[in-house]
Amino acid sequence: MSTLHYEVAVIGGGPAGVAAAIAAGRAGAKTVLVEPQSYLGGAGTASLVGPWMTNYHRDTQVIRGIFQDIVDELVTYEGSPGTLKCPYDNKDETKGTGGHITPFDPEILKFVYNRLVQEAGCELKLNAYVDGVESEGGRIRAVGLRTKSSVSRLEADVFVDATGDGDVAVAAGARYEQGRASDGLTQPVSALFKMSYVDLDAFIDYTLAHKDEFVWISYPIVPAGLPAHFADRMVCLSGFNRLVAEGLSSGELELGRERITLFSDFIKGDVLFNATRINRIDGTNNDQLIRAEIELRKQVISLAAFARKRLPGFSRASLSGAAARAGVRETRRIIGDYMLTQDDVRHGRQFADGIAKGCFPIDIHSPHDQTNVWVEIDNAYDIPYRCLLPAGLDNVLLAGRNISASHEAMASTRVQSHCMAMGQAAGIAAALAAGGERSTRAVNVKELQRQLRSQRAIVAGDL
Repeated sequence: MSTLHYEVAVIGGGPAGVAAAIAAGRAGAKTVLVEPQSYLGGAGTASLVGPWMTNYHRDTQVIRGIFQDIVDELVTYEGSPGTLKCPYDNKDETKGTGGHITPFDPEILKFVYNRLVQEAGCELKLNAYVDGVESEGGRIRAVGLRTKSSVSRLEADVFVDATGDGDVAVAAGARYEQGRASDGLTQPVSALFKMSYVDLDAFIDYTLAHKDEFVWISYPIVPAGLPAHFADRMVCLSGFNRLVAEGLSSGELELGRERITLFSDFIKGDVLFNATRINRIDGTNNDQLIRAEIELRKQVISLAAFARKRLPGFSRASLSGAAARAGVRETRRIIGDYMLTQDDVRHGRQFADGIAKGCFPIDIHSPHDQTNVWVEIDNAYDIPYRCLLPAGLDNVLLAGRNISASHEAMASTRVQSHCMAMGQAAGIAAALAAGGERSTRAVNVKELQRQLRSQRAIVAGDL
């Protein structure tokens, strides 16, 4: 068995892992990015979770850095119109979007991720599974790596766990929580899907005339000068409760929600649905994930057919894309040196060791029924470096929805823009630790913040 050695090993190629690998590579560390799929992107590509929300608090941009680099590249390749403001009739409300969205093309995003990771000098290992973790004395020595054609041992000075589920940290002995404190239940899983050839003008005109049918609705501001095949009108909404109730009652519709949430896309005639749901799924249990995949696909097919029959402007629409993998909102949350709380998020708490900003409201999809809790936040909050440090492990960093945060706080930090911001911080911190004391707790936070600013990120004290 061959042994490979790197300064930084990032495990997991979703938004957090991609940003971590790019940041570590740009900081000069010999870096490898390991991803079990044949492409990068995780939630945004495998699960079609879009659009990105949000990198603004009200009208102030609070997440930039690598997230903005990716958006800029997408715009260059006509894979996004950029970030769009979503106005509401009530100026203090941002329900459903956070106030700004960034639509993107998942296929172009796969290309952009590859490009930026390789430009940063990172080695990319796709179709590669971690099948074992060697740890001792609070440090990971190596992980086993298996592909279709090889078995190897991967050593690194510092490991970044960007698996979403905290797989590497837990295998090394990290403690964790899962689900809400009262009963351990996690937020539901969903499968997003896209329909094309929608008469969007007819659909939007209908929504303008029937606003009372919607729990929330916003019409993103579309800039001038976009390519001709881009949409010139867009809508984001959640509602049609009466129609859904009728469909469920008659047996015409199979759905795990009481309403339909959708986002018209930036390509003319395309609409993205985030409307399926199944509760009581443990995203770390493969048998339960299989059950979710099967059930959610039934819901996708049922709702697509229902939309064609019952939604205005959808009579000629067709299903044009569906998540290859169920979107999992929550699994393990690793216990770190500090646990971010609901009050920290809600009241915009600032921390001296803040290495990223958060701005998405608290959005809890109920673990036991069809309801949602949406809590607006007072201001952008800091995510402390200590939340990236798993208690008891000294050469491991966390990035993504597995950081040290409560169930309620994670309902804000889990979104992809925030995962990229945390990933960028973890990548630079890993590079600093690998090049110095080789301890994540010995990293000089002021130097980490300085290097983050040099990569155009926004950190504590910048706003």
